[in-house]
Parts: sequence; C-alpha cells; structure tokens
Amino acid sequence: MPYQNQSPDIKKIIPLPSRKLVSVTGPDAMDFLQNITTADMRQVTDDEMIYGLLLTPQGQFLHDFFISRQPAMADAFLVDIFADRLDDFMQRMKMFKLRAKVELRVLEDIQVYAHPSTGLRDPRLPVLGFRLYADHAAENAEMQEDDYIDLCTRHGVPDTASILPQKDFAADMNLDLLGAIAWDKGCYIGQEVTARMHYKGLAKKRLLLLEGKDMAQGDMLFNAGGRVVGEVRQINPRDIEQALAIVRLDSVDGVQTAGGRIVSVYMPPYLEK
Repeated sequence: MPYQNQSPDIKKIIPLPSRKLVSVTGPDAMDFLQNITTADMRQVTDDEMIYGLLLTPQGQFLHDFFISRQPAMADAFLVDIFADRLDDFMQRMKMFKLRAKVELRVLEDIQVYAHPSTGLRDPRLPVLGFRLYADHAAENAEMQEDDYIDLCTRHGVPDTASILPQKDFAADMNLDLLGAIAWDKGCYIGQEVTARMHYKGLAKKRLLLLEGKDMAQGDMLFNAGGRVVGEVRQINPRDIEQALAIVRLDSVDGVQTAGGRIVSVYMPPYLEK
C-alpha cells in the first residue's frame, strides 16, 4: 500500500470503482494546478488533501476532484477524479499544459477507497471520513460504493455523476459551501464569474434534500401553480425515497411534487449555517 502506510480495517473500507487517479509530476506541477483549478495548492500537505474544480471561462462546472501529494516524491500530486469523465479531463489538461514542465499519467493499478478513520480526511465534510489509495483490490470488503453514495446523499453532498458539465455553476450544487473554492487564492479559470456570484449573492439555485415515493433522476419539481422549480439529480441507492434535487431559491417553500408525486424538501445541515 504505497500511497497510505496505515493498515485499514478491511470491514470498513469502501471501494470506489467510479474513481481514477491521475499522477501530475514535474517542476511546474504545483503552479500548473494552481493556475487552472479553484483549489489552493498551497494547502496540500503530506497529511491533507484539498477538493477543487475545473470550470469553464464562464464559471460552469467541468470536473471536480481531490488533490493530494504523492508520498516520497517532490513536485508530484495525485488527482482523484470521476472515471467516466477521465478522457475529457486528460484532454483539457494536455491542452492547458502548453510548455509547462508537467507530466500527466493515469495510474491504472491504484485503487480509490473511502474509509471512516484511515487515510486523508475528506475536506468537504468531516462526516464523509477519509479517502485512501492502494495498489491492490480489497477483495474482502463488505461495503460497496452505493453505501458511500448513501452517506453522501444523506448529508446533501452530490456525487459527480449528478453534476452537469458546462451547465451547472458551483453554487447550484453547493460545491462552494463544500470547500471546493479558495476565495483568496487569486486567478483561476472561471474565477471572475464565480467570485461575482459569491460576493454579490447571485446564486439562484441550491441542492436540497428531497423525500418522496417513486422519484427518479431527472424528474422535474413543480410548485402548486404548475411551474417547474427544480430537478431531481441524485437518488439514494440505499433509500429510494430520499434524493437530492436542485431547487430555485425563490421557490423552496413552494415545492409540491416531483414527477407528479408529493415530496418534501429539506435544507442540508451545512446549508442552514
């Protein structure tokens, strides 16, 4: 286990096969990532990872990821990213790289896991535990990725699959409240629009908890007057009567139905602070 030296309790480990690791190395690696992502690379240490985004110049979502240091290597980082969007991420990284002294490589043999007490702490919410990386599969793991998505959903945290590239803004999916943006780091791609929305309070939508029967991803939310005020984005795989939905802030109290069925809407605890 070269990326995490501790021996985790195998019964509590959760394999995350939907994730891949990308190695970013070279003398310009830190500056390269600092200049294009919303995260502050100065906050990455041997013991702490960061959470960040790659945005369009218009501030719309492209990718979210975790960044950590590669152990025992200088100028070397790991990017933990959604596997289904890996090809797009790599293409964009190579385009941005230009003449920077940076090497990008997908680590096919390293697996991504979640764990309640071992690894690098998830910077989004303490309740999400830790992430760790190992060069062998946890064949005896008793938990599955759906258990992790269940944990995230219950606490109002979106899985990457529920975030729409080149459509959603960070605030739409509460990513700005989950530590994805370093407001004092300076420039990055999409910084102007993102900062303006934040400091002028221009966010019009938020991701909220939803409870109801027979909900499906993509269901439209309606108010009493029949107006569309939101959309179901993520169904809890362990409790199909719970979901996450993106909702217009001016209509939170007026949500009546999703897919024609009565639902109830709740604020995630971190959104109420």
